Amino acid sequence: MKYVSISGSVAAGKTTMLNLLMQQLGERAKAHEERPQDNPFIRDYYADSKRWSFHSQMTFLALYFDDPQWKKQDREFFFFDRCLIENLVIARYRMEEGDLTQDEYAVIEKMAGGIAALMPPIDKYIYLRCSADLLVKRLRERGREYEGALGMAYASKLKALYDAWLETLPQDRVMIVDEDEGFDLADVLRFLEE
Repeated sequence: MKYVSISGSVAAGKTTMLNLLMQQLGERAKAHEERPQDNPFIRDYYADSKRWSFHSQMTFLALYFDDPQWKKQDREFFFFDRCLIENLVIARYRMEEGDLTQDEYAVIEKMAGGIAALMPPIDKYIYLRCSADLLVKRLRERGREYEGALGMAYASKLKALYDAWLETLPQDRVMIVDEDEGFDLADVLRFLEE
């Protein structure tokens, strides 16, 4: 089984890409979706990020284990709509914004590292690169009321953190998809089959 992370900033199009790939691959693939709707702290997090960041980040890590489909190796592909360790990008953003203390971030980082050690390594990364303008547009379009107030400063800083994280990935296993320019799904499928 190949484990594939669909990665990128909030609103980059990860769930859309996942849905396209699942339609194309059918029974050949399974997936773990991030599912913010299953995080009981998500609304509180956006209303008071300083108070609820730690709770929200720890919950996102825990959600990888509520239905660990990735343990069953009965398909050719398993997709993560954001790989577990990628959650540290958002936690770092929250720490830099003052919503997490360095100690809280260190606990999240330690927990993420421990959980990641229990999970299969990622074989390939599909990184969705977006301009900050497109991220803001998508945040507003997707209809999650708690995201509506997020603007250019948020999108720009998070994009910069994601682009820095991209540099840490094994470049021979990464396909960068330019969401602003559009992409050919056949190219993505060829990358996966290699």
